[in-house]
Amino acid sequence: MGLYPFGFDENYFNASPWSVRLAQWVADNEGIGFAGGNAGVVRQVLEDDENGLRTVVNITAFSLYIVLRDNAYKNLYERPAIGGVPREPCEVRQRVDDALGLGKQTYFGAAALGGAGVRFYGEYCMVLKLNQVGQNAGLLDRDSFDIDLEPLKSLPLTKERLDALRGDWDTDRIDMAVLRVLPELGHNLRLVTSGTISDALLRDQEFIEVHLDHSFEPRGIEEVRESPDETAIEMSLRARQSRGIPLTQVEQDWLHRRTWISKQLAVYGVRHRIVTLHGRGYQWK
Repeated sequence: MGLYPFGFDENYFNASPWSVRLAQWVADNEGIGFAGGNAGVVRQVLEDDENGLRTVVNITAFSLYIVLRDNAYKNLYERPAIGGVPREPCEVRQRVDDALGLGKQTYFGAAALGGAGVRFYGEYCMVLKLNQVGQNAGLLDRDSFDIDLEPLKSLPLTKERLDALRGDWDTDRIDMAVLRVLPELGHNLRLVTSGTISDALLRDQEFIEVHLDHSFEPRGIEEVRESPDETAIEMSLRARQSRGIPLTQVEQDWLHRRTWISKQLAVYGVRHRIVTLHGRGYQWK
């Protein structure tokens, strides 16, 4: 039985393990076109050791500059100085963290297959090595800020209801991710591709949130990804420079940081890539 009011999907919003919820979805959709085949394809793509599910953390150019300079990633509770001004969590962030029982030792990421991550938080997408995430990482099936928005905001978010939205990286990440992707697909036409899986898993600010219980250093980063948009802006600015058109101080500083970041990533041996939406060139193995 569901834990949420009428109107919520009781097969999804309940206290069962994520593997059971996924099995129920597959059973309910067994006779619909390619649904059964797609369930297998999605799992296979996400479980791939080399190109499968990862934790990503997005960050601005200035913030990545600080991470590489100081050899450490800090959350807002540690009041990192951005632009010379210490930053700290906003009131909503603290309210949400209190509701979820998260604290100053929580570091946020998102589950992703490819692409440039949650670009709202920054143009650089740090992809963490699998062994960097750790067995104690937690999952929330949505952006945690959602619990401070309607309709969840008006509900008594009891521990039981919140637990229905949670999972563990070590045991639940694949089942939770498959269940997120499958309802988004059109199963009547064809088998799904990895690009479609990637887009359904992380779209704009809709994603599975990862709660790390420790920070990480640059050497814990598998690669850094960017979308082509930032590269196009950089090329445009450098073309203006080459034609003798003056840049603003902000533009010059941005270019300088990007140059320094590229060199420093090479020092740490971190791959730096420009990716398209899904950043994958295969369908499945």
